[in-house]
Amino acid sequence: MKVCMTHRETFYHVLKAVFDACNKKPVIAELGVLRGQNALNLYNALSPEQMVLIDSWSPSATEAYSPFDQLPPWVDPVDSYDYYYGGSLYDMATWDNLYEECQGKFADKPNVTLIRAETIDAIPEIQPRTGIEKFDLIYIDANHQYEYILRDMMYYQDLLADDGFMLLNDCCHSLQGTKQNLGVLEALSSFLKRSDFVPVAVTNTDWSDVILVKKNSMMLQLVDIAITNSDIPFVEIPHQLMSAARVVYGKQRTNISFA
Repeated sequence: MKVCMTHRETFYHVLKAVFDACNKKPVIAELGVLRGQNALNLYNALSPEQMVLIDSWSPSATEAYSPFDQLPPWVDPVDSYDYYYGGSLYDMATWDNLYEECQGKFADKPNVTLIRAETIDAIPEIQPRTGIEKFDLIYIDANHQYEYILRDMMYYQDLLADDGFMLLNDCCHSLQGTKQNLGVLEALSSFLKRSDFVPVAVTNTDWSDVILVKKNSMMLQLVDIAITNSDIPFVEIPHQLMSAARVVYGKQRTNISFA
C-alpha cells in the first residue's frame, strides 16, 4: 500500500490515467453528496459515462450520530456542526437547500442521476432509473458511523465491477474524527476481513482517502504503475497496517502514523 503525500483530488487523476489506459469511460456512484462539490470534482476529473449521486438529504443521519441516549463526553453534540451545513441538522429546510445546491451543479449534465434516498433504500432504484448494473468506481462518504459505513461497503461491493474501485473518505483515526464519532477506519478494518478487497493507496492527510480494489484485479498493478510513474511522493507499507492509521499533529503539518 502506498502512503501518498497528496490530496484526494490527485487520486482522481491517477484513476483517470488508469481508466484511459483501459480505454474506459467509468460509471461512477457517490454515496453521501451534500452540496455536490466532491461529486463535481470527480465528474470533471474522470469524465464518466454515467454518474449516480445518492444521498437522503434529510435529518435522518443525525439520528444515527450516537447510539446512546446520553452523548459520551468525548463526542461533540451534532448541532456543533450546523455551521458546516448552513443550518440546523434537525431542520428539513437545511437539507432541502443542500439538495437544491447540488441539483444546480448538475442541471446541465444529463448523464448524472440524483437519487434522494438512504443509501440502502436507493439500491433497488438504481437499475430501473439508470440501466446501470455495475459501477467502475463507488465513492463512499455517507453516514460515517461504524455500522452504517460497514453496511454501505458490504452492500455496495456487489454493485462494483470486478475491476472496479471503492474509495473511502475520512478513513483515519484523529482527534477531530473522535469528536464526530467517526467509525470509518474501524469499519474498513472489519470489511477487509470479510471481503477480498485490499487498500492500495491512502493520502497522508487528516480526513484521509483510501483506494480499495479486489485482490485479483488487474487494477492493483495499474494503480501501482500509475502512482510509481507520477510525481506523487509516497512510501510503501504492508496494507495490513491500514487499521493502525492515526493522525499525528506536528507544528508544520499533520501526518499519518502506523506505529
